[in-house]
Amino acid sequence: MLSRRLSVAISFEVIARIPQPLSWLVLMVVAMGVSACQNESTEMQTDYRAATAKSGPSFVEIAQEAGIGFRHINGASGRYYYVEAYGSGAVFLDYDNDGYQDLYAVNGAPLPGFEADGVPTNAFYRNRGDGTFADVTVSTGTGHAGYGMGSCVGDIDNDGFADLYVTNFGPNVLYRNRGDGTFADVTAAAGVGDARLSTSAAFADIDNDGDLDLYVANNARIDLESDEGCRRGEIPVYCAPTEYPGESGVLYRNDSSGKFADITRPAGLYNEAGRQLGVVFGDYDTDGDTDLYVANDMTANFLYRNDGQARFAEVGLSAGVALSESARPEAGMGTDFGDFDRDGDLDIAVCNFQWEACRLYRNDGDDAFADMSFASGLGEPTLATLTFGTDFLDYDNDGDLDLYLANGHVHPEVEAFDKATSYPQLDQIFVNNGSGKFALAIEDMGPGMALAGVSRGAAFADIDNDGDMDAFISNNNQRPFLLRNDGGNRNHWLAIKTIGRVSNRDGIGARVKVISGDLVQIEEVRSGSSYLSQNDLRVYFGLGRRERVDRVEIRWPNGIVQILEEMAIDSIHRVEEPETSG
Repeated sequence: MLSRRLSVAISFEVIARIPQPLSWLVLMVVAMGVSACQNESTEMQTDYRAATAKSGPSFVEIAQEAGIGFRHINGASGRYYYVEAYGSGAVFLDYDNDGYQDLYAVNGAPLPGFEADGVPTNAFYRNRGDGTFADVTVSTGTGHAGYGMGSCVGDIDNDGFADLYVTNFGPNVLYRNRGDGTFADVTAAAGVGDARLSTSAAFADIDNDGDLDLYVANNARIDLESDEGCRRGEIPVYCAPTEYPGESGVLYRNDSSGKFADITRPAGLYNEAGRQLGVVFGDYDTDGDTDLYVANDMTANFLYRNDGQARFAEVGLSAGVALSESARPEAGMGTDFGDFDRDGDLDIAVCNFQWEACRLYRNDGDDAFADMSFASGLGEPTLATLTFGTDFLDYDNDGDLDLYLANGHVHPEVEAFDKATSYPQLDQIFVNNGSGKFALAIEDMGPGMALAGVSRGAAFADIDNDGDMDAFISNNNQRPFLLRNDGGNRNHWLAIKTIGRVSNRDGIGARVKVISGDLVQIEEVRSGSSYLSQNDLRVYFGLGRRERVDRVEIRWPNGIVQILEEMAIDSIHRVEEPETSG
């Protein structure tokens, strides 16, 4: 039994503990060739830039051997409908509370002119805990057949079971987890079935009243009857977003009775100026309430500051996170909050179209951010890629947040008019050196990172509870990648699953600080982020070679501060919220 000394009258439970490996493995990975196909909408490509000798973590693609038979269908028939290029995403969640992360993958649907033998649906996979997944789509009742885009997860009724929201081109869907392995479609009763082109979504407790509210991003006003595609000379392509008027996102307040109220306008969030793609909540100004960042396609990005009363002010331009360093709007897609420089506040990453660098905005306090894209080393290597999924994570558990970028072009024929790029692209990992600099890592990332795809959503979770973050990458009109991280747990680590009692049950919005000697880290528990996706709700902290954690502080959404000491490392802890601070 774990020996523990706490400064509050509340217990935490170790729910998984992994022994530290005694030696490092050396892996040899053989490079595979690239297909010369121009239209790679159905099969993966492999790039010659594969790993040679390994001394660090390696990503291995295991989707099919793990039982993930999913394949995304974008419904394309050669008519180049705008929506075909944008899907889809995925989420990790523990829907049955067995301690293992399950997977929900969002699919497209037939568009006019598309023919298929069967109807594609979203897919739900239960993690068996032995490295494989079982398809439970039918038994859970979650195989929605709409034109899906993204998803997010949160316990909307605080009953201890994760609920599921799905965004669509068409009416969105809310599934309530019954707790018996099945879900009920409660969209109509809850009033959250927005029928526009919805993209990313996220749950958050915007007013700290103990239940989860919901923000849904909407992109553009699309009419398939008039959407005839565009051309580059004689080459058919998808039309630019500027051809379509933008739509406002929507904020739903949870009224704790199974119903949500649309409070977009009174909250100050109604705004048709953007074409919204990526969404992430986070308390960037450390005032105790959650703020909202929205990545917009070819318009200025939004940063909404919460005043603590569920009213938001848009401060993106004055804060320096709306435009490029040359004051131009970019094609914002995926986005995430993370403290990359370990100074105690949340920074922002947002990624863009090809020939636009991914942006890294350093939080300097007082609603001011500095554009560190090129100074950090992130800018130049991201100019030639087109990035959707964007996630901070510590893939090697060294205590510094790295960046994973999921790449893939939108034009299947792009190589016919731009020889400098390709439709399938390699994803990228940027390694943080701990001093505010990032270096692109390709040569030593393992065979999974040598696969090129038309990547969109990226979701991260510790699927095998071994202490390092694995990845699910959703690829447009292709099979996905399930990337197992082999060796990220060679460094020490700590993970926390928050259980709210006064705050919302998931503890979404809780800020966790972990102090280990000279290393001080913060993370927030959050719902959706990246692009159309959501990560494991457990928060993970890399410790490097440090062999103890001195102190953990959790600031719960309702303001309670909890202090924990002598927590075992290389373990996943379940931590319950106390009734008072201490």
